[in-house]
This record gives sequence, C-alpha cells and structure tokens, in this order.
Amino acid sequence: MCPKVSSEYKTEIKERIIQSAIECFSKYGLDKTTMEGVAQKADLSKGTLYLYFKSKEELFYVICDNNLKVLKERLAQILATTKTKEDLVSNAEQFYENFHRTEKRENEKIFCEIIAESARNPKLQKMLYAQRLKTFNVVREYLDHQMEKGFFRKDTDTKAIASGFVALYDGLIASEFLGISASYSINSWRSTVRAIMAGIS
Repeated sequence: MCPKVSSEYKTEIKERIIQSAIECFSKYGLDKTTMEGVAQKADLSKGTLYLYFKSKEELFYVICDNNLKVLKERLAQILATTKTKEDLVSNAEQFYENFHRTEKRENEKIFCEIIAESARNPKLQKMLYAQRLKTFNVVREYLDHQMEKGFFRKDTDTKAIASGFVALYDGLIASEFLGISASYSINSWRSTVRAIMAGIS
C-alpha cells in the first residue's frame, strides 16, 4: 500500500511547480516553455507535474490567481488604514510604487509576454480576459467601499475608474520593460491618480 501523501506535501509540491513555471515563463516565454522544462526545473517527473497541472495555460491561470490574491490583500490593508480623504489620496498615489516593489519582476514580465502570446492563442486570450475582469472587479469593489465612506461622489462610475486604474498600471509596467524609467512611471501614476481623485471627490 502506498503511503498517504499529506496536504502539506501537496501544497509544497504545487508551490514548487508554480515557482518553476514563473522562472521558465520569465526566461523563455510561454511559447518556448515546455511542461517537461517546468518539471525539470521543479526537480519532478513529468508524470508528477501532470497530476497537479494539465497544461501551461493552467499554470498561467494559477499564477494570475495568485497575483489577484496579493492585490486583494494589499487593497484590504489600504482600506483598513484609510480614515480620511487625505489618507485615500496618499495611499492611491503611493500604490503603484508600493505594489510594484512587492510584485515579483518575473510576474510582471510574464504578464507582458502573455499579452503578446494571447494574440495568437485564443484559449489564452479567453483566460486573460477572464482574469482582467476579475481584476477590474477587485479594484471596483475597493472603490465602492470608499464611495460608501463618502470619499467619492455618489454618481461616480467606479467601474470605469477601476478599468482606468488597471489600464494605467499595466501600461506603466509595460513601458518600464521598454526602457521608461521607474521614477517617470511613479510620477506619471501619482499625477494621474491625483487628477482622477480630484475629479470624483
């Protein structure tokens, strides 16, 4: 009889696979990364890898979900510490710099790679679209909470503002990979956020 595998062991193996996938996607891109390569990086057999993940796309989806979890946690922390409108504006202005610092560079690189790859991969495009909607909704929920506190006008279209914030963040990240300086991106974020906040307060 085979020994029972503990849930802790399964979690450890899953995390090892995800980290290996992040490293492979970041180094080789989604197109050139193979499941065999991910298994080798994780020091596992290919069969073991397939027990946890069936495809590269599934691995990508889990990485996105992990990033979404980090975003939710960060926004929840900000929500808990926002007591005044001044706090809100300050936290919003600093969000790009703070989140960018905690987010792994590999994850951001993968995101840029995936956008390019999704133009040729309809399945990946569908998954990326679903993840974008989830991200918009997380940010919109945060903005709705702030509106309930009275920090925004009641007629504020939080859906549109959330879409704008996400697009701005993604655009600035992509620009940094093209050579735009981090300080320029930070200043651009702060100026844009300040203008948006002034318009909806």
